[in-house]
Amino acid sequence: MPAPRIQLLALAPLVLASVVAAAPRPASACGGTFCDGGGGPQVMPVDQTGESILFVVEDGWVEAHVQIDYRGDPAQFAWLVPIPLPEGAEVEISVGSQALFDRLLAGTVPTFALSSSFEGDCNDGPPQIGCAASEDALASGDGGDFIDEDTPPDGPSVLTRDVAGAYEYAVLQGGTADGVGQWLDDNGFARDDDAPEILQTYLDEGFSFVAFKLRAGTGLDQIHPVVLRYPGDEPCVPLRLTRIAAIEDMQIRAFFLGDARMVPTNYRHVELNPLRFDWLGLGSNYDALVGEAIDQEGADGRAFVTEYAGSSVVVPTAGLRGLAWSSEAFLEATDATLSSTLRAQGLIACDSSTDPFTGEPIEGNCGLAHPLLMGLLRTYLPAPIGVAEQEFYLCSECYGGVDLSTWDLPGFAAALEEQVIGPAEHAVDVLVDNEYLTRLYTIMSPGEMTSDPLFHERSDLLGVTSQWTSTNRVFHCEENDRLELGNSVRIYLDDNDQPPDFEGMSAALRIEEIPLSGAPVVLLDATEESQAMLADWNDAHDPRGCDCRTSGRARGAGWFGLLMLLGLHSRSRRRIARS
Repeated sequence: MPAPRIQLLALAPLVLASVVAAAPRPASACGGTFCDGGGGPQVMPVDQTGESILFVVEDGWVEAHVQIDYRGDPAQFAWLVPIPLPEGAEVEISVGSQALFDRLLAGTVPTFALSSSFEGDCNDGPPQIGCAASEDALASGDGGDFIDEDTPPDGPSVLTRDVAGAYEYAVLQGGTADGVGQWLDDNGFARDDDAPEILQTYLDEGFSFVAFKLRAGTGLDQIHPVVLRYPGDEPCVPLRLTRIAAIEDMQIRAFFLGDARMVPTNYRHVELNPLRFDWLGLGSNYDALVGEAIDQEGADGRAFVTEYAGSSVVVPTAGLRGLAWSSEAFLEATDATLSSTLRAQGLIACDSSTDPFTGEPIEGNCGLAHPLLMGLLRTYLPAPIGVAEQEFYLCSECYGGVDLSTWDLPGFAAALEEQVIGPAEHAVDVLVDNEYLTRLYTIMSPGEMTSDPLFHERSDLLGVTSQWTSTNRVFHCEENDRLELGNSVRIYLDDNDQPPDFEGMSAALRIEEIPLSGAPVVLLDATEESQAMLADWNDAHDPRGCDCRTSGRARGAGWFGLLMLLGLHSRSRRRIARS
């Protein structure tokens, strides 16, 4: 059987997006789904399926945190990351925090909310509102250590071989595409036919490569984000290499922590047209609209949408690092004390509720409170043969027959420090030290990944909110229902209570280039065209008729209200104390 293709990701100067399973999987909403069945507001975060990367740029260094989502055979995980590493410089590689990504996603997810009100004589009572919901190649390698042998004449220099948590890695510099390819072949990486040309391009531009594998014996529950830190001042996502293994319509989400808003340098910037959202479906067409807007003429498939830009305090630091965490406490652990030590540090968590009749607490399900903990316990402190692991670690004192000679307490303490405690402390530091957070999003296919997006800071641009919360559906029992956006723009529904599809309307309200300084260069402004199409629709469906049509000046004021709904408002950049 031929080896599957290596995943050549692209990230800050690295590989982004997709260490993913070969088999398709359904999208999952990371932010949760909330629904109110009555007249109260309905809230829906958009689907956050896709891969994410966080950049922190400060003091002449770029730090890239990469979220890795891999669900295949652990022995076949391999990953090649290009980075712009100057000759003589070093890259620092460490374990990242999944909890940081979870909080970044949850704190900035675009969220649609729809409230309701009633007008007219409704003798039959208010209608029941349903809950809207949306549903939305592989790396290779044979596992084990990298081969330690002489490098071929045109091969790369191996600057570093080391481990970081669940990964072993080698830093490669120089050589030719054929030489790098031979090294990859020798170390179990299956190459794509298009790889040599792309590899040579990166080599000509002075890029180095970091080759990752999972350490032998590592399970999927031990995969974690990775942090790469190297000299530089310009974040970049090298998508040219990513396209080898990219899927169609790949979702790419980039976060930036710094002092001000980040914008694309060589890619276009797109503002979505709010009239095209499926408001009744709570933005269920969000991704489709993003894809359509980015593919429009002017954006040409290479653009980003700003989903949030503002204070980083929307990402809470409280709870990122357990106050009671201590790796040293496990150095003397036994089967009689292991579970109690985990509980004392909050590494075992239980859901609890209260009996509605007696008021007494009811203890619910308990589990390990960190995603990497089970893998570490299994590796360093194995459960007795024949005992379910989860049950043992939740109550180690309940079982006998543990062969403590199989336990590696120093190894567990060191791994806990490296993979759990240290990354959590660093996550807190980067959030506290950087007051401004930007979240950019794009959807691209391999054929569009012909250039690497770069980004720069603009402190004079306004912030962008992620909350689309000023939408109201007015149920009118005598006339057509309507939507009110920001209390300024009205969209009437037709006789079947359906909104306009506006398929001929631009998905992008604005497409622009944002230079290093000065006003953005507007390539498309669909405001007037969209306003006219809305006016024509409302003329045909407003039961009051044309006599009630607002003047052009009034409509302009209403459109300004809609722009305010988009969140294009000034945000204070004052540091706010964190809890």
